[in-house]
Amino acid sequence: MIKIDDYAYTSGLKDVHPVEKVSFALIFLLFTIISKNIWVACFTFTVMSIGVLFKAKIPFIAYLKLLFVPFVFLMTSLVAILFSIAPIYQEDLEVLWMAEIGLWQIYISSYSIQQSYELATTILASVSCLYFLVLSTPLNQFIWVFKKVKLPAVFVELMGITYRFIFVLLEKMNEIYIAQSSRLGYQNYRSWFSSVAQLIVSLFVKSMSSAKELQIAIDSRGGDEHLYDVDLSMGYNRGHFVIIFFSFITLFMIYIMTKS
Repeated sequence: MIKIDDYAYTSGLKDVHPVEKVSFALIFLLFTIISKNIWVACFTFTVMSIGVLFKAKIPFIAYLKLLFVPFVFLMTSLVAILFSIAPIYQEDLEVLWMAEIGLWQIYISSYSIQQSYELATTILASVSCLYFLVLSTPLNQFIWVFKKVKLPAVFVELMGITYRFIFVLLEKMNEIYIAQSSRLGYQNYRSWFSSVAQLIVSLFVKSMSSAKELQIAIDSRGGDEHLYDVDLSMGYNRGHFVIIFFSFITLFMIYIMTKS
């Protein structure tokens, strides 16, 4: 999480106006989700990955590691879609593979494979869009965009506070873990479970303490001031809007040409 924040503030796209980045990513994201077209999803994933690697200049290995996390969850979901169960006497099934267990049969059909392809490509393409945004847009730019689209101030401030507390808790967790490890707190299974339980309790106590301190700080200033007042002095680039427009046209043309 800390690395993701570091990449956002050192990205090659950090000086690009957030409206341009958000518009570019959202067009690809929404078109991918709505169309559910494999070729659109592949094109989206390719464009977003090129943007992350060559424009935002994120290391290739770091990008692969980030993709690995949703990929693992995706694989577990695909198992439930790929394999179907039906009574052994049921007919008219387009079966590509089948195994019989008692009175039931586990099988893979052409329809389930098609669904798996669509789900996998759509999810990976959507994740690449989100990574493009997260890895190229610092928090203050996100907050500025949220304020411009008139999201409730409570939502914006809660997001900012939550984002801040993630790093506070990660730092506290690392400190507690180092202290426990120096006392051989993870040398066997019994001590490991005990140390993890103590770590969770300590994090809960520290998070409540930090939240109380933050509330006292807000109340001491009257409690009615906004925590995040962001003012950007960045300018728009017309060339980027031309790219956004042609991206939409390209996505639409790919969808039309590959629509079955």
